[in-house]
Amino acid sequence: MVVKILYYSEGWGLGGIERFIVNTVEALNRDNYSFDVFCTHDWDAGYDEIISSLGGKRYTVFHGFKPNLVKRTIYSSNAWRKQLRSKHYDTVHINTMNGMGFLYAKIAYDEGIPVRIVHSHNSTFGSGSRMIKHVMHRFGQKAWARYATFNLACSPEAGEYLFGDKKFEVIRNGVDTERFRFNMSIRSQLRVELGVGSESLLFGSVGRLAEAKNPLFQIHVLKVLCDMGVDAHLLLVGEGPLSQRVREEAETLGLTDRVHLPGGTAEPERFMSALDVFTMPSLYEGFPMTVVEATDNGLPLLISNAIHLGSFETPGIQYLPADQPRQWAEAIMRCKSDETLSDRIDGPHIVNSLGYNCVAITRQLELMYSSANC
Repeated sequence: MVVKILYYSEGWGLGGIERFIVNTVEALNRDNYSFDVFCTHDWDAGYDEIISSLGGKRYTVFHGFKPNLVKRTIYSSNAWRKQLRSKHYDTVHINTMNGMGFLYAKIAYDEGIPVRIVHSHNSTFGSGSRMIKHVMHRFGQKAWARYATFNLACSPEAGEYLFGDKKFEVIRNGVDTERFRFNMSIRSQLRVELGVGSESLLFGSVGRLAEAKNPLFQIHVLKVLCDMGVDAHLLLVGEGPLSQRVREEAETLGLTDRVHLPGGTAEPERFMSALDVFTMPSLYEGFPMTVVEATDNGLPLLISNAIHLGSFETPGIQYLPADQPRQWAEAIMRCKSDETLSDRIDGPHIVNSLGYNCVAITRQLELMYSSANC
């Protein structure tokens, strides 16, 4: 019997939840499982080709824009119900950032779906979150949490945020360790495309250009480095609501030629090979997959001390406050001076030894997906 799975993600672009879903479906045993993906709104179709090649389909309620929270909840919950009725799924895997994810578990329960997984990918609200979002989060927790058959989280902090004192299991955000392996040829090629010299210092990150990721701070780190006389460049791979402000800040500081903004990509591994140091000054995160991907690529990592990585600890990770650009600039210089490109080939071994291989993690999930048949 083939188990039919429907994955849920509120938004769809090129972010961490999307990569988690894609990594999972790529590793699924296709003799035993089929899948589709459902999202409320999207802003990029970069993974659609992969999904289609694996026999799945992505269903979206709002294409290219994000309505207000109330509107998208009403329309999306109705569309979710219709989707469940039309395809007769065995399992739903609801990847969520807040308590409203439980609503989709409740609807799946009403429609007789036996396996209902709610998976937390966030550990806090952003500082700018509106009150209605907090209210709906709390309401979802209290009204519908009991309808999940499995509570999963990407980290202990993400689990406590969504499930409170209820039991949950931490499922690691795994990666394809071969895909993110350091590649010297791609490094050289991409640096030529970007106009960055082979000996220049290139730091940066992969992720949405949004407040939580703190991209404007990275430009100020670059300014400190340039004022120190360093031939430095910043690479920010992604799109988001702060894209224009990032460009304007780079222009204001006279750094336009040193800030590289290639946009979103379905191939982040190419850009990681080009980097010397991976920097993540985020104000908050759940468990960022890019940390695992960058480690797999053998990069030294500087990350905000607001991020909690649980058991994922390696000598290559340093924590810094996300409001001290000079500290970051000095740490980047230390990483660059210590860097040996030949050492970067050890990245996949480190990730595998820590248990973050997506194939092994998908085998864990398959046991849950099939639990109704056991």
